[in-house]
This record gives sequence, C-alpha cells and structure tokens, in this order.
Amino acid sequence: MQSPKFKFLKADLGDVFSKKLLEEEWKKRVRYQLRKQLVFDAIEYRDYNDELPELVRQVRHDVLEGNYEVRASKRYLAEKSRGLCRQMTLVHPLDLLVLERLSRTVHYEIKNNAPSKSAFFEPDDGRFIKGFQQQDFNYGSYASWKRFQKHVFGFSDENKFIVVTDVANFYDFINFQHLRNIVSSLVEVREAILDLLIHVLNRLTWTPDFMPLTQVGMPQIETTATRVLANALLYEVDKVCEDASVSNYARFMDDMDIGVNSIPDAKCIIRDIDLTLQSRQLRLNSSKTKILSRKNAYEHFCISENAQLARFERYLTRFRRTVLVRRVLQAKYEGWLKRVGRGEPGPDSNFRKGNGSKIHKYTLKLIYDAGGSVPEGDLLWLVRNEPGMRSTALRYLSLSKRNNSNLSELEALLRKGVFVDDASLVDISVFLLHAKFRRTKRCISLARSICQMLIDRSDIGLHCALFVSARFLFRAEILKMLVENRNRLRSDFWLARAAAGLAPRFLGNSHSWNLYLSFLRGLRNEDAERVLSYFLDIASDASFNHSVKAYLGAKNRAYPQEVYFPKVLILLAASKNPAIGAIFPKMHAMHPSLQSDPFYKAMGF
Repeated sequence: MQSPKFKFLKADLGDVFSKKLLEEEWKKRVRYQLRKQLVFDAIEYRDYNDELPELVRQVRHDVLEGNYEVRASKRYLAEKSRGLCRQMTLVHPLDLLVLERLSRTVHYEIKNNAPSKSAFFEPDDGRFIKGFQQQDFNYGSYASWKRFQKHVFGFSDENKFIVVTDVANFYDFINFQHLRNIVSSLVEVREAILDLLIHVLNRLTWTPDFMPLTQVGMPQIETTATRVLANALLYEVDKVCEDASVSNYARFMDDMDIGVNSIPDAKCIIRDIDLTLQSRQLRLNSSKTKILSRKNAYEHFCISENAQLARFERYLTRFRRTVLVRRVLQAKYEGWLKRVGRGEPGPDSNFRKGNGSKIHKYTLKLIYDAGGSVPEGDLLWLVRNEPGMRSTALRYLSLSKRNNSNLSELEALLRKGVFVDDASLVDISVFLLHAKFRRTKRCISLARSICQMLIDRSDIGLHCALFVSARFLFRAEILKMLVENRNRLRSDFWLARAAAGLAPRFLGNSHSWNLYLSFLRGLRNEDAERVLSYFLDIASDASFNHSVKAYLGAKNRAYPQEVYFPKVLILLAASKNPAIGAIFPKMHAMHPSLQSDPFYKAMGF
C-alpha cells in the first residue's frame, strides 16, 4: 500500500523513467554493462533486446505505481591477494536498467560540481576496446584512467616527495545516509528520486543470515552507476587537497597520489585526508599509505618501464609486427623478470614494484601483439600465485598449442584448492570454452573432473560447469547434471537461463530432446522459457533479420578461435534450421573453427 502523498511523486518519477530515456539507457549503456558482468548469458540477453519496448513498459509501470521490487541478486568473490576477496554483486538486467537510469539522472550535475579537475574518474561510454588484451584498470573509462596515469607520472619530476594512498575497504563502508546528503548537496534532484536510489542500493547490499538492512555497504557491481555515486563521496577529500599547500594532486576513484616538498607536508595532508574520511566513517588504508622520495616514486610508478613500452606500442601501431621488436620486447621481459628459483619473478623484479603488475600486463600485451609469446610455465606460475594476473595469464595461455597439457595442470590446481574465489572458476571456464584442445579420452576425463569440482564449489561454479559440459561432455552426462541440480536451477535467474542455454546440444536428437524439454519445462521458470523460445526461433525461422545475421557473422578477435562461446551455441541452433543453407549459407566459412575444432564439431556442426 502506498502513502497518500505518492500520487504527487509520479510526475517526478515519470520524467526520469520515460519510455524514451529507458530505451536509450538500455541501448547505450546497460546491454554493454551486462556483457562486462562476470558470468555470461547463453544468448547475451538478446531476448531482452528483442522485447525491449514491453520490458520498458513493465519497468515504467512498476515504478510509477509504486510496485517496483528489486529482484534477488547474486554474490561472488574475487581474490585480491593471500585469500582476501572482494565481494561482487550480479544484478538482474531490469534492476541494472533502473540503477543506471537513476545514476545517469544525477551524473552530469555531480560532474559539473566537482571541486577538482584532478579527480579523473569518468564512467565508461559503453564501448569495448578492440583486440586480444587485458586492460589495466578496474573501473571507469580507459581514457580517464590514462589521463590519471599521465598526470601522476609528472609528479616525480616536480616534487621531492609523493604520497600514495587509498581508502580502506572503500565500498564496504559507504554509509547511504552520508551518500544521500552529499548527492543532495551537489544536485537539484527530487526527494522521490533519491528515495528510490537509496532503496535500490539498500536491497542490493549483502544481508546474510536474515540480518536487518544496515544502510552501509555499496554493492560492487560491474557497472558505472555505483561508481559515479562512490566517486562523489570523495569530493570532500578533493576540496581538502585543493585547499592544502600541496604541489600536485590526482585521484582515480579512491586511489590518491599527492605531490609535496617535505615530510611534514606529507604527514599533514595524510592526517587531514584521514580525518575527513573519518567524518564519513571511512579511513585510509594504512598498509598502502606511503611517503615516497622522488627516486622511490620514479621506481614505484615504473615510469621508465612505462615510457619504453609506450615507444614500442607506437612503433607496433605504425609498423605492425617485426622480428626485431619482438626480440627486443622478449629481452626486456626477461631482464625485468630477474628470475630466481625455478624461474619465477625474483624479489627485485621490475614486475614486483608498486605498479609492476600493470607493467607486467602491458609487456605481455605488446609481446603477443608483436607475434611473440612467453614460456607457458610463466603463465601457469601467475595463475597459481598471482590472483591479480590470473585472468590475464589464462587469456594468453589459451593461445597455446599445448593446451591438453595445460588443462592437466589447471585440473591439479583446482583439486589442490589453490583457487578460493568464484572469479578464478570463471576464468578457468572461459579458458576451457575458447582454447583449442585435441579430443582425447584424457581431455574429456579432465573436463568431467573439473565440472564436478565446479559444481561442488558454488552456484557460480555450477553455472560454469553447465557451459563446460556443453562443449566437452555427452548429452546423457549433461542431462544427468541438470537433473541432479534441479533445485538449484529452478529458482535462480542466472542458473535457469544457463540450463536453457544448453538446448542446442539436444536439438535434432528426438530422444534426448524430449527428455531435456520435459526437464526444462518442469523448472517452471519464465526466464528459462524465454531463452528456450529464442533458440527455437533461431532453429525454425524461415529468415533472419539483419541484426541476427550481423551478430552471427561477426568475428570476435578477443578469443583465440575468434568466436565467443554463447555465439557458438546460437550458431549450433541455427545449424539445425532446415533453411540454414539459404538464410545463412556462409556460416562455416565465416567461422572455420566450428569444424576445425574437434569439440565444436562434435557438438553437432
């Protein structure tokens, strides 16, 4: 039941949640944000794109009638180091649409009222940087991150000392009342909009064990919406630093670098920032707060290494691959590695400095861009020992021609319990789904073992196992996996859609299809039915529209075989279409891996 005053709020809500603005938000930002979330969707939410007008009508109606409810989200862990994990949140697509629309409503006023031009965070614009690469930033646009880096690199030339610091557990301790007060002081926004914003954030926070809502803890989501708001919370720090007698200041989200000319100045600004944060129940991270001399700052920021790599990148952009550049880059890599023991990076390695991991990623990118590679043992060592490098290492490992051996190594690491988070399970699954393997009994057995370990770990692991089984296992095994996990699949948005995403594996085989269809319909899950309906349309339509043809024909060079696994599933459904020869005749020519890869071919191509 709504309060009598709710009718007076409708006009404000209607302006923010207009049909035009909601559709624009989805097309420009939300559908790209969904692709950045940890777990992928079997059809990349193309059903939501196709039914966008109706979904927008539903969201608008629920909000304007006061009936909007935040759907169940899902938590997952991403290891930072030594078992310490960042807790992340998966959000339902329609909740992400609402959150992005609310954030976008206040973003431009927040930006225009920023007290400092040295706070470099900007939300990304929904575009993906092309190429096979792993970016060296966690949030915000790539352009704003690069401007931050360039600005900071000048500090060591201009200042005797550099303060390097960040906020301890920043997102976890954001108080929504403080956030509301700060946002309301920066923008002219109606109370109803702020009420809804805080309502959504509150219901996306972690409240385990039937505990009450606490009004504390910004959910960490792969979206710009929460980052725009969290960034504004630090405007008070920007004011303090701009007012203080510091020579240089730069901030990217909660990472702060400050140039000063004496130790007392450094200690004073650290004190003032920490006290400012304490007024909002936040603190600086004592273990990461450093006062660096000019020489130490030069080494911490890896300025020399970064400048050398930037020159190589410019050369590669102009002249493409050359043997000489490849050899020089590999020599640099070996020199900076300073191997010890069995070949791992030594304690004096350039890659172990303050910004060393960024330089490590940058070096790997340029080596592979130049047509080179690094020893696979190095990549496996990173997978085993460096959580922050794990995703990068697995991406480059997937280019190997010895992936059957690498798969054995990864299975052993899983069995030993090396990976304590969910993000690593997804990274390993992405490797399994996109790298090329020889089809052997041993390989299938390893994949089977990995699937079982993933299922036992978590719901994210089960999600991964479903897709890995689609590539490596037999239909009877896949069906058995589904039946054994029926209860976990039934009420979970992401798992139900994943279960329906396996439909192409069963299409064309009447006995298996009937068993699978009976199981899926027994889930009585609306979203599973939506995914199933999409595949059935692909397998039966007499023609494909331009959007579908363009999507199916496009290569994705971010993956070693130039095809993303969800697209493999959609192409598999399309291959069952009786009219495929007429409506999409060049499928195998556009994607030769569908038949050159023995596991893709065995799926039914």
